[in-house]
Amino acid sequence: ILTTHSMEECEALCPLIGIMAGGKLRCLGSAQRLKFRYGKGFQVEVKVREVAEVDEDYVSILKSLSEQVGVATTVDNIEEGSAATESTLLNLDQVLSALQALTGDDYLSAMIMPDNPSGHVIHKAATSEVGVTMDEVASFCVEELRIKAVIDFFASVYPKSVLRERQETKARYEVPSDGLKISGLFGTIEENKELLRLADYGVSPTTLE
Repeated sequence: ILTTHSMEECEALCPLIGIMAGGKLRCLGSAQRLKFRYGKGFQVEVKVREVAEVDEDYVSILKSLSEQVGVATTVDNIEEGSAATESTLLNLDQVLSALQALTGDDYLSAMIMPDNPSGHVIHKAATSEVGVTMDEVASFCVEELRIKAVIDFFASVYPKSVLRERQETKARYEVPSDGLKISGLFGTIEENKELLRLADYGVSPTTLE
């Protein structure tokens, strides 16, 4: 018999789990059974694809940024790796102006802050004496807009879902069951995998914690 407060430890070591509260045994069963019986929904983990120089959205955004700062370039030389975009260094004002023009709002530009987990790297480079390369700014934009597409998708298709965690290109959601089957949730994610540019995803019952 193992006594522990760690549900993760229980799942890894115990085929049968009992949960006590107030000095009484409240439930008993396998981890899977307890999750389906008492869980409040599903956990969905997604990872968007890493940005590549040949990606359509990267090429499009780099072209738009080039136009904003007055760098002459074409789709062909962007795809081949343009020295102009690699060597063009932007300061903070130029970055903020270009991002606002790109999205038409402050969605991206508001992230360029020293304490923002997504935009602090761009902020640090843009406020340095050297500046930040246009390629780095473009990659940042693509990554954040891909994550935004995922956020918009869950808000639209599963309005009661909650974003529990975001780490770079990964996001973890909790989706209430509300009559939803895990097979249906899995199928919906699979149908939209290419649209959302997902590299990987997983669907499972919520954790015992």
